[in-house]
Amino acid sequence: MAEAANPHNDINRLSLRARMLICFSALVIPAVLAALASLLVHERLVSTMGAYLDQDARIVELALRSSAALAGAGATPAGQKAATEEVRNNMRSAAALAPDALKQEALDIGVLSYDSPPDKLAARLATLTQHATDASAATEARLRQWRALSRLVLLLAPAVALTLGMVLAYATARGMYRTLSDCIAFARDIADGKMPSRLVPDSKNEFDVLVVAVNDLMLDARHNSQLRHEHESRIAVLERATGLHAACSAALAVGTDEAAMLAAFCDGLAEAGGYRAAWIGHARHDADHSIELAAHAGIDRVFFEGLHLSWGQDLRRHAACGGAILLKKPQVVRDMADAPAFATWRGALLMRNLVSCIAVPLLAGGEVLGVLAVYASDASPCNDDEVALLQELAHMLAAGMERYQAQAARQHAELLLERGANYDALTGLPNRTTLEAQLARMATAAEASGKRLATLFVDLDRFKEVNDNLGHKVGDSMLVEVARRLESLVGEGNLVARPGNDEYVIVLQDLDAGGDAAVVAGAVVAGLAEALPGVPAQVRPLASVGISLYPDDGADVASLLRLADLAMQEAKSTGGNTFRFYAPAMNARMADRFAMEADLRQALEKGELLMHYQPQVSLVNGAITGAEALLRWRHPTRGMVAPNEFIRLAEETGLVLPLGEWAIGHVCAQLARWRKAGLAVPTVAINLSAQQFHQPGLVDVVRKALDANGLTSRMLELELSESAVMHDVQAAATILKQLDQMGVGVTLDDFGTGYSSLSYLKRFPLSHLKIDRSFVRDVTTSPDDAAICNAVISLAHSMHITVIAEGVDTEGQMHYLRRRLCDQMQGNHFSKALSGEAFAQLLTDGKRLLLPADRTQRTLLILDDEPNIVRALARALRPDGYKLLLATSAAEALQLLAVNEVQVVLSDQRMPEMSGTEFLAKVKDLYPETIRLILSGYADLESVIDAINRGAIYRFFTKPWEDEPLRRCIAEAFRQQQLEHGADAMASA
Repeated sequence: MAEAANPHNDINRLSLRARMLICFSALVIPAVLAALASLLVHERLVSTMGAYLDQDARIVELALRSSAALAGAGATPAGQKAATEEVRNNMRSAAALAPDALKQEALDIGVLSYDSPPDKLAARLATLTQHATDASAATEARLRQWRALSRLVLLLAPAVALTLGMVLAYATARGMYRTLSDCIAFARDIADGKMPSRLVPDSKNEFDVLVVAVNDLMLDARHNSQLRHEHESRIAVLERATGLHAACSAALAVGTDEAAMLAAFCDGLAEAGGYRAAWIGHARHDADHSIELAAHAGIDRVFFEGLHLSWGQDLRRHAACGGAILLKKPQVVRDMADAPAFATWRGALLMRNLVSCIAVPLLAGGEVLGVLAVYASDASPCNDDEVALLQELAHMLAAGMERYQAQAARQHAELLLERGANYDALTGLPNRTTLEAQLARMATAAEASGKRLATLFVDLDRFKEVNDNLGHKVGDSMLVEVARRLESLVGEGNLVARPGNDEYVIVLQDLDAGGDAAVVAGAVVAGLAEALPGVPAQVRPLASVGISLYPDDGADVASLLRLADLAMQEAKSTGGNTFRFYAPAMNARMADRFAMEADLRQALEKGELLMHYQPQVSLVNGAITGAEALLRWRHPTRGMVAPNEFIRLAEETGLVLPLGEWAIGHVCAQLARWRKAGLAVPTVAINLSAQQFHQPGLVDVVRKALDANGLTSRMLELELSESAVMHDVQAAATILKQLDQMGVGVTLDDFGTGYSSLSYLKRFPLSHLKIDRSFVRDVTTSPDDAAICNAVISLAHSMHITVIAEGVDTEGQMHYLRRRLCDQMQGNHFSKALSGEAFAQLLTDGKRLLLPADRTQRTLLILDDEPNIVRALARALRPDGYKLLLATSAAEALQLLAVNEVQVVLSDQRMPEMSGTEFLAKVKDLYPETIRLILSGYADLESVIDAINRGAIYRFFTKPWEDEPLRRCIAEAFRQQQLEHGADAMASA
């Protein structure tokens, strides 16, 4: 009820009682007052007119008395004088009473009385009398008119007053009606649920109380409505949460295995939770810290498989899931289209109408098992209640995953115990224990029946190559298929067993002659020369078979197996892929092998082993960057024994383990002597066989050797073949991680000769990758070898691994590899393998590889507000041949950039003028062709991530840094800069 600008407002401000009194007064008081006023006016008129009539009558009377006095004066002077005196007195009295018109006339008669004759005075008196009489008559007439008028006023005044009172009463009643109407309408709106705005009272009266009451009613209704909506919303949330709990609990309860449980869990989230999509990923501890898809629901699997998410150092592959795993807390993104972390997948997200995302880590005992992620088509789920609900569900899911994983591990262990006791776990064939027991029974039966028994010892000729080149997975498949084929070849009633790695034993019974065994052996050799299912068609296992006969060659189980093994080795020594019967001459050859084995065992004690070192040089600046330690055996009678003659023997006899431990200790001691002599000692790599790599305590052996000689871990590297790491990928990843944490680099040797799975290879923390010499030999003439080298270099650089080409023996090979951005080379073009003394002299002489002059010098700008840090960085990076520009302030660094062509910028984060991310963002705008890195002692993760997302920095390192990883990163940054802007630089040059 807004206040209106009209006269009624003053009345409306009064109380109800006052308004009623006003209405009553408006009807009665005006009429009474009007009547009283009319009576008073009438009486006043009557009294006034009566006074006027009395005055006129008195004047007539005085005029008549004057006329009579003149008439009775006679002719005497005294009488006339007395009459004249009386006339004057009477005229004075009349003048005092008369109005203005008669007053002057009376005064004139009084003056005339002194000298005018009586007759003239009498005439004037008669005239005065007539005028007074006329005045009296006029006054009486007016009196009659006023009396009539007063009667009319007496009648009309009450009526007018009554009318005005009725108008006033109407206005008062109308205000009351309007107030009541507003209150009624307001109450009706409240009843209809419209919740209008508050009423405004006109004044402090009874209606104000009514308005306040109605307003309170409205406020109560509005509050109740809000409470109802809140309760309904809360009930809806609780019902949804209950539904989600029920669906997810059902998934945990009915799942037959972990995969089924995870799939049902995702289905429950998508259906009961109303999410657009849901998925669960395992947090893998491989080299890339990848996130492997375990289950999904809502949209196609292709989308999730194409994400290729990670929780490692590559922040561009984190999105929300990588951050949730790394930080161990939920990550909420309200609009993925605008989030820099999702820029890579923006198109796929928009196409599938995915707007918001919530990622929750799956934690069990403080360890991250994986991540649970849900996607919605709007931002409504992005609230604290939803995140808390998902955290609760994630806790349930992690507990279920942990339970299934423990159950699976227990069942697997039980199965291994059961099968491992009597059968080979891989092929299902009898193991050595079962073979010996059954062979003893079969020998007894053969003796009883008078038949012969043949033992065929089958060894795969090319199995090691399969393992080295194709990996252990393919090797295991081959072993299984070989077992199946042997079973099909020997027929029923005979025995096939697998006592060892690539060895099988076939026992043939009920033979009439040894020729029957030859037929089966020939069939075995021919059958294994054919392609096997599940193995690349071009790879044939081939086999060497040795045959011993019972009772001809031996009378006991141990003898039969040993003699068959000797015959197999004889077959293998002739080139393999054939069979041989046991013959006594074989023992002589084995005796020679045993003699070499005995000499090799004593070689360590006699000091016959030595190490040579072949330098590795940089193809960037020609400096010596490292060396490969190569084992040599100087035999007292055999002379210099080639490594290929005794290394295989050492691996077969187990001597490779003490040889490897000696090599590690010897190289570390040599490094300590070089350093003591004041030489700039490069990193030296030692070759490890698969047995050495997987031996228990390898990491401790390396650590003890380094500590005993006072060396830093960066001074030593280990070289491994592909077969060594692919033998047991999970175990290899664990060992490599331990070596990486210790700071010892790992080089993958002879890369390209095997068939390593890149999906496994990317999980390994490798520092160097070597291109095998077989590809380098014809790299300048063979397009195929050149293509392989280029592919290996590109692959290694994409995985941030330094590439070394071995076997570089010509200048042409060196130039070709250098143009293809190969990092380092090793070969006779620079130097053959040298003794320790000769290699020390090479370092002393400071020999470098002669390289053609570069068109542009590689320039690195280092910025840090601490001069000591700047000098330390310069010392670490100066051996790589960069042109170093040093600055201790952002202003100085910008000045250096303005006058120098800089390819890479390395900046500190915390500086007084501006932060490193701010400085590098400015450098990005001014010099976009530069590669920018940040180095900081503070884990300001959010600002660094933001800078990476905006493209301001390429990578970041934390203080204190390690020299070798930093040097590799700087080298990679220059390669990246050359790949992105090298063509432009060359053109401008």
